[in-house]
Amino acid sequence: MKNKQIASKGIAIGKAFIYQDEGFDVPKNKTKDVKKEKEKLKDALKKSSDDIKKIKEKSEANLKQNADIFDAHLEMINDPELIKQTEAMIENETLAAETAYDKVADQYIEIFKNMDDPYFKERASDIKDIKNRVLAYLLGKTPKTNIKTAQEDTILIAKDLAPSDTATLDFDYVKGMITEMGGTTSHTAIMSRALNIPAIVGAKGLIEKIKSGDTIALDALNNNIIINPKQTELDKLKAQQKDWQTHLKTLNKYIDNPTKTKDDHQIPLFANIGNAEEAKNLKDVGAEGVGLFRTEFLFMQSAEAPDLKTQIKAYQTVFEAIQPVIIRTVDIGGDKDIPYLKLDKEENPFLGVRGIRLALQEKKLFKTQLKALLIAAKDQDDLRIMLPMVATINEIKKSKAILNEVKKALKKDKKAFQDNIKLGIMIEVPAAALNAFELAKHVDFFSIGTNDLIQYLFAADRTNENLSHLYEPYDPTLLSTISRIIQAGHQEDIPVGLCGEIASKLDLALILTGLGIDELSMSPTSILEIRKTLASLNITDLRTLAQAILKAKDAKDVKKLIKQFKDDNL
Repeated sequence: MKNKQIASKGIAIGKAFIYQDEGFDVPKNKTKDVKKEKEKLKDALKKSSDDIKKIKEKSEANLKQNADIFDAHLEMINDPELIKQTEAMIENETLAAETAYDKVADQYIEIFKNMDDPYFKERASDIKDIKNRVLAYLLGKTPKTNIKTAQEDTILIAKDLAPSDTATLDFDYVKGMITEMGGTTSHTAIMSRALNIPAIVGAKGLIEKIKSGDTIALDALNNNIIINPKQTELDKLKAQQKDWQTHLKTLNKYIDNPTKTKDDHQIPLFANIGNAEEAKNLKDVGAEGVGLFRTEFLFMQSAEAPDLKTQIKAYQTVFEAIQPVIIRTVDIGGDKDIPYLKLDKEENPFLGVRGIRLALQEKKLFKTQLKALLIAAKDQDDLRIMLPMVATINEIKKSKAILNEVKKALKKDKKAFQDNIKLGIMIEVPAAALNAFELAKHVDFFSIGTNDLIQYLFAADRTNENLSHLYEPYDPTLLSTISRIIQAGHQEDIPVGLCGEIASKLDLALILTGLGIDELSMSPTSILEIRKTLASLNITDLRTLAQAILKAKDAKDVKKLIKQFKDDNL
């Protein structure tokens, strides 16, 4: 279980309840009655949609804004392209509806499963959830309605949990959740955080070690799972549990406060989001804006490109929920394959046509997104657009030219739109990092994307466990590179933010603040902890720490320096 991760912090103790979803064996059936099979498909989709609507309604009391997850499920169930492909298989290959639907849905699942980005990788489980519900009706079975646990404090343990599973649990008794699969961006993780229920994901092999009824101590503060703990262990955990609850109450005091150090140096803490609905509850966790809105999920949840109206609605949802918002233009390519674009298969897609390279190639797609953004932001103070994977000044110039074309077209059509635009770029390609002083003359802001910058800087695939020693965010080479990018931005008087995963780590957030970063964008659940810590420190001390770290020999030395700093100051 070495790869297990904390999905939602806390401590829970209860009896193990092992849930195993058997799934379906779908027969390879043929049909002689195409019309009948198409009607059967239509009926199954209708019943599945009705189910999801009921689940959403039931879950709204507990999940609040996160219940909108099921709106995306409804869109997937009724996706016209998925239905069209299934009906085509029924007609052209005379397949039974369940056989055709199973094949088509699996194609979508494989696309998402093979992606590198953890957020999009986890969306495969959403499609699987939908597929199993539809297949149940197609096979004449009754889909599961809820997981019934014993009426006692329970730790739910499963290989994986579908969103519909999690939403229908009785949380009067389910005190914690553990899954063998999934990551911190899975819906199990998202929902557990929304419910403030301790959860650990990716605990492979756990089920074979326990049996239902075992006492489980779920320590989602120290990433530990104890089976049938001793009384001394229980006593210690219960004391920690009490301390954690007190800590949470303390954190809540910082929700409405601006982020600043003890000596009044301000550094806004923004949130990274993957879809529009996630923006609705960001103020509840203390976010001061959105530093990264990944728009690609909007393009990937359907079998065809979202039209102008769909995009405007999604962007308006975010703008109305919180300000400011930095929107990244669609970052498709690499691990994010989009079938309707019919991209050429590349030997090394991460070094291929992705991000801004694809946008400049697929100009119609790019223009539609820019048009939607300008219209959606017409009532906002400004619009902040960020271009991904920029490597050269020429890419910025071409993007600006296209943006001007879109603005001229909107003026010609007498459409209201936002003309106060800040155009920025992500610094995630080594060439951009090296040329940051020149690039800064052509944009309004930088945002450092460390997820890709680290893997490109060290030529180490971030998903390859054998290279994990190279994917090291504490390495002085990376931190010196970040320092140089910050200096480049400040020389041209433009703000420099950071929206990679490392911003969510407290130690690195302290280092980055000392290096002079202007804002940090992170997982929403990390915001209050970092805000509280920064409020107890002086920027002068953090700057001194950062300068010492830049002189360190290796990551080990960096970690020693930050540990000593925390011991002395916190």
